[in-house]
Amino acid sequence: MRSFLCLWVRPRVERGADGALEGQAARIVAAHLGRCAECQAIRDRAVTLKALIRQAATATSEPAWDGFWPAVHARILREDPKPLRESWWLPYWKPVWGHPRLAFGSALLAVLIVGFSLWPADDAAFASSVTVQDVTTEDADRSVMVYSNRKEGVTVIWVFGSNQGYDPEGDAP
Repeated sequence: MRSFLCLWVRPRVERGADGALEGQAARIVAAHLGRCAECQAIRDRAVTLKALIRQAATATSEPAWDGFWPAVHARILREDPKPLRESWWLPYWKPVWGHPRLAFGSALLAVLIVGFSLWPADDAAFASSVTVQDVTTEDADRSVMVYSNRKEGVTVIWVFGSNQGYDPEGDAP
């Protein structure tokens, strides 16, 4: 028969079988196990499993190392040590190592060198696709601005002049 006490006791049954419970919790679990056959069966399985694990753990033996270490020692004596190669960048870094300001300055310089070497060299990379030309006229009060976009084939011409009216014939005084 299951009860609400079974829900509280079952997570603690294995700890009770190991002897890890103390005080009030140990007394409640022991009292419940005396009344509940299902929880008692769970405890019995935990005790049996614990005994089997102890038995299996003591049955393992230590491996035989007496043949291993002499072979390792003989190989160490037989082979010449291979020289260690330092990284290509280590000789450049050694003078900087241990000097934080110098290390930071060197890293910053390296970043700037890489950044400027990858920066576009021609002004065409920054030029816009719109070309603006200022065309001067014979009349000092007038000027002409020409905006052209080669990609889209658009040209805009602005004529700036004095406050006089526009005369297409050019007869104005």
